[in-house]
Amino acid sequence: TAGQLLQTNGAGAPTWVDAGGGGMQSMQVFTASGTWTKPAGISKIKVTVVGGGGGGSTGAQQFSGASGAAGGTAIKFIDVSAISSVSCTIGAGGSSTAYNVTSAAGTGGTSTFSTSPTVSATGGVGGSAFGSATAGGVGSGGNINFKGGEGCGSTLDYNYYIGGLSGGNSIFGGGGGGAGGQYTTRTGGNAGPNTGGGGGGGSPNGGAGGSGGTGIIIVEEYA
Repeated sequence: TAGQLLQTNGAGAPTWVDAGGGGMQSMQVFTASGTWTKPAGISKIKVTVVGGGGGGSTGAQQFSGASGAAGGTAIKFIDVSAISSVSCTIGAGGSSTAYNVTSAAGTGGTSTFSTSPTVSATGGVGGSAFGSATAGGVGSGGNINFKGGEGCGSTLDYNYYIGGLSGGNSIFGGGGGGAGGQYTTRTGGNAGPNTGGGGGGGSPNGGAGGSGGTGIIIVEEYA
């Protein structure tokens, strides 16, 4: 019969069963907060939760800007037989700091998949002018929990040759590139190009930093 196959438990004759059950059936991806709704026939899910990346800071005087750290990650396999929907919160990327603003850039937001217990990942810490390395976010509630890559601290160069350094790496790849070292031209760091990546640091003499990458929740759905 079409759509069936033979299955055996290792003892006795094989039997005909419907094909297609048990494997991954579909996927839902959230880059903005919303609600995961279980499709028909789904009993288990694998959830990947990534926090937002921290923003990069401006450069100040002979110092380049410090870059932002990446958001953490939590991965969990969940039985959803008794669950129909789950609230999803996506952490925003941290804001950068503009020319001559020496306060710290924004820390990335926390992403949360609101099961019980909650699966979540905090955002990476934003860089600050004259600042040291910044800490990556941390995953929690997962079967596997990762820390995001650290952001790089400011560098001092009286000749302005050393620019801002790159933001921290998330589980999805590199953070934003740092600005070039230029005395007369203030150049900005790049925004985190990958989900949850940290923003790059600005150039010395006041180049702006780059913003952090937005968090994400990926739900892989299994029959």
